[in-house]
Amino acid sequence: MQSPQKICLITNRYPAHPDDVASPFVRDFHLELKRKGVDVFVFTPYYETEKESTDENVIRFKWAGGKKVVGALNLFNPKEIFQLLSFLKNGKQQLLEQLEKIRPDFCLAFWALPSGWFAYLAKKRLGIPYSVWCLGSDIYVWAKRPFLRGIIKKVLMEADFLFADGLDLKEKVERLSGKKCLFLPSMRKLPEPLNETVGLDKSKTNFLYLGRWEKKKGLDELIKAFSLVKKKLPHINLNILGWGNYEKEMWKLVKELKLKEEIKIVGKVSTSLVSVYLKESDCLVIPSKGDSIPLVFSEALQMRTPLIVTDVGDMGYLVRKFNLGKVVPCGDVQKLADAMIEFIKERKDYSKNMPEVLKFLDIERAVDGYLKIIQEYRCPPSAVSRPPQEIIKKSR
Repeated sequence: MQSPQKICLITNRYPAHPDDVASPFVRDFHLELKRKGVDVFVFTPYYETEKESTDENVIRFKWAGGKKVVGALNLFNPKEIFQLLSFLKNGKQQLLEQLEKIRPDFCLAFWALPSGWFAYLAKKRLGIPYSVWCLGSDIYVWAKRPFLRGIIKKVLMEADFLFADGLDLKEKVERLSGKKCLFLPSMRKLPEPLNETVGLDKSKTNFLYLGRWEKKKGLDELIKAFSLVKKKLPHINLNILGWGNYEKEMWKLVKELKLKEEIKIVGKVSTSLVSVYLKESDCLVIPSKGDSIPLVFSEALQMRTPLIVTDVGDMGYLVRKFNLGKVVPCGDVQKLADAMIEFIKERKDYSKNMPEVLKFLDIERAVDGYLKIIQEYRCPPSAVSRPPQEIIKKSR
């Protein structure tokens, strides 16, 4: 496959190292482009991390922020408003300077805001075509706010191509922009567990939560549901991996419900240990209130771990269609508890169709789909081929 000469990836998160939990699929996408012979570089903000980046062609622009990511800034805090303004000013200025030097053929923005806005400004100034890859929060959260909705709509309408990492998300992008949006999956490849172990108690059913610790991720519902399950089936454990702003409230809730022995709050772990926890756990629970196809979904499938998910985005559809586990209504503590109890009692194998779904979500196919689209950039819209998505499309 012949590749464009140069591509610039614009993202507000890029891992500083392989174990960094900052949007790890962006790094996988970047490295896969390089493996296919694409001359690619990344433009992203600098964040303070425990390890410095060693990736080539990753430009980290300086701004007034620190460890806190731009999407988590509090707009009611004067200091953080200043940091946001610094992000927007420095990001725009330094991106234009870099693009003037490198002159890529295409830009790809990860998220409509703020990266898509940068790409839009670069197209206006330098005429470089750009695509936007919508990844959930930009459409499910930010586009619901009147002022930001207008900016996002402008960014989407001026883009040359639109992508989304979920089918439900794809439809929402199309309604908002009035333009065609193509499905492009996001996924991080996990290493196979070797000789590592985390020593989970196999005499108990081990549930796992993996991801950001935020209220919108449904952690409070999961902990409350776990408490209900424990009253009926005491031989259970829950391990909570991740990080986030909900940590203090989570500890408080665990103590109030007297679950300190059964719930282990682990925190961040290495990528290899993520594989081990998934492999040794009986079930991954994704209680989110607003996701498309989160990375942890495909990570569970890689380790053949069954799922209990809320019926948001495409998770419910995929779990039902391919019999990957159980689906519960969003925010319903009792239904989540009932599903966990049913999972424990039935002892069912849900792994049969997981390889098929993983082929559909594979990052290499995502890269192939993206390259195919931009290589046909000068063709009429009707001649543009769609990225592979046959597995789901047939019965959607």
